[in-house]
Amino acid sequence: MKALSFEGSGLEYFKIWIVNILLTIVTLGLYYPWAKVRNHRYFYGNSTLEGRNFEYHATGKQLFIGYLISISLVIIYVIIQNISPIGAFIALGVLFLALPWIVWRSMMFNMRMISFSNVRFSFDGTLGQAYINFLLLPILLLVAIYGPIIGAAFSSILIATSSAFVGILTALLFIACYIFAFYAYAWMKKRNTTYAINGARYGQGRFATTVETKGFAKILLKTIGVSILVTIAAIAIIMAISAMTVGISNISNVFESLEDPEAMQEIMSGGLALAFGLFYLIMIIASFVVLAYSFVRNRAYTYANSTLDNDITFASTLSVKSVTWVMLSNLLLIIISLGFAMPWAKVRMAKLVLENTQADTQLNLDTYVSQQQGKQSALGEQIGEAFDIDVQVAF
Repeated sequence: MKALSFEGSGLEYFKIWIVNILLTIVTLGLYYPWAKVRNHRYFYGNSTLEGRNFEYHATGKQLFIGYLISISLVIIYVIIQNISPIGAFIALGVLFLALPWIVWRSMMFNMRMISFSNVRFSFDGTLGQAYINFLLLPILLLVAIYGPIIGAAFSSILIATSSAFVGILTALLFIACYIFAFYAYAWMKKRNTTYAINGARYGQGRFATTVETKGFAKILLKTIGVSILVTIAAIAIIMAISAMTVGISNISNVFESLEDPEAMQEIMSGGLALAFGLFYLIMIIASFVVLAYSFVRNRAYTYANSTLDNDITFASTLSVKSVTWVMLSNLLLIIISLGFAMPWAKVRMAKLVLENTQADTQLNLDTYVSQQQGKQSALGEQIGEAFDIDVQVAF
């Protein structure tokens, strides 16, 4: 296995980042597409595998067209909202229906703008699958999650005026819907992952994955378990804070005869503030642990079950501990620096992720890349012409 690496530095990226911010402010946001291109080119250009680097080929002009379209749509929506609330609702509905198409075009465009060792990536997933994955399945998931809540609200009247059988039936329906939502989420995760990976190409090479619903279901179940443990820890902290408060109150009764009761009150307030501050800090740490656990486990499972032409396999060696530490320390750095440490935070995370991303090929990497370059040269021009419209509408 060969690990990828990131050769950039926080100081280098800071120079790009600060200029992007200043120019975006001066141009009232119009520079944003060029800023996005500069960011992508820096991170892709500094991502390497065995001395070969990635490249990002989009231009600010290409992204600017889509950026203008998105701004225009927002302005049109605001105008419609002020004229007619019903019209605004219809406009949101149209946008919701168009979302899978937007995601599909964006995936095609973004993949086509990336290359590794002068060989382009591409995406050929179908629009029909995009509508199933990004419209139909999310709707089913929302119905499964919020349907029982709405149903319980309407059935509460029936429960009060009917037999206990109605209440039991409602409770069983509630449980059944959430079990369905659990598996629906895992199934949707599996379909989205399969759609993204199986539709990806490297030159004429094809990515493929064999992830299964039960794999994502197990990860989700374990994530829920971690969340429950976090909740238990939070309850324990709350109980400790309550006990501390009672103890302080009892102590205050002993010192009521002191000449300066206001000083005692300040001590009590400071103690409570410190206790609650520690509580929120622990909750933030616990939340990051849950997020890191879900990210690391899903990534490792997906990489372990994905290949490129059956010749290249992948692995993710990220650990929950390392991801949690980088996330927490990055947050602290950003807060202390008032946001100016953002470039270092992004570089640290990029280094961590890439250095724990591995690829293994049964062929020599130079041999494989040379094969893809030969295949690409025969079809490169036709592919460029066929997908030219993506540049105009992707955003």
